Amino acid sequence: MTVQEKIKEFAPMAEKMPGVVVIHEIDGFSPKFMTSNGLELLGISLEELIEVGEDYQKKFLNKDFMEDYLQALTKMLQEDALEETYTFFHQVQLQEQKDYVWYASSLRVFHVDEKNRPTHTVTTAFPIGEFQHLPQKAERLLAENFFYKKNYKKFSCLSTRAKQVLRLVALGKSSGEISALLNISIDTVNSHRMAIKQKLEISTQYDFTKYALSFDLI
Repeated sequence: MTVQEKIKEFAPMAEKMPGVVVIHEIDGFSPKFMTSNGLELLGISLEELIEVGEDYQKKFLNKDFMEDYLQALTKMLQEDALEETYTFFHQVQLQEQKDYVWYASSLRVFHVDEKNRPTHTVTTAFPIGEFQHLPQKAERLLAENFFYKKNYKKFSCLSTRAKQVLRLVALGKSSGEISALLNISIDTVNSHRMAIKQKLEISTQYDFTKYALSFDLI
C-alpha cells in the first residue's frame, strides 16, 4: 500500500480522534495530511497546507524551539523507532493570533518504505492552555532551551574541574567545602571561581545555579 492510499484510508478515522492529527514526511517534516479541526485553527485548506511544504515549520511553529528537537527526532527515527512513541511540547501560531499557543504532542512512525525505513510520521496534538501550570512549565523549558543555545559556546570552554566547581557552587558549597570535596587547595578553588565568572560573564549565586541547571550539572 502506498503512503497516499494509507493516508486516504486513515483520514476518516483520524477525523473522529481527539486532538489535531497530522501526518508528516520525515524528510523536511513536510505535512501531507491534517484533520479538519487543525486546518480550521490555522485558517488554511489541506491543499494549501501541502503546498506550504517544509516552510510549515517556519510559518506556524516556533522555529527557535523546534529546530534542535526536529534534528534530534529525525536522527532517532532513522535509527530504530518503528515502535517508539515520542511526546513533546511545542508552540503553534494559530490564525490571526500574534502569540503562540502551547501544544502537547505524541508522534510515532506512520509509514515505512520497501526497505522498512521510516518515511512518514503521525502526530496527535492537544492544546495545554486549559491545564493549570503546564503552559508556565513549558515556558520555562523554552527559556532554558534558549539559554542553553545562547551560552553553549562559553560553557564548553570550561575545563572538567571548573565544571565540578561550578556545580558545587550552585549547590551552595563554600570554598572550604569544595576544597575538601575535590581535594584541592582553597586558593585553587577561588581561582576556578574567578575564572568561571570571567568566562561565563556571571557574578551571582543565581547565575551559577542557572548554568548548572541548564547544563544538567545538578
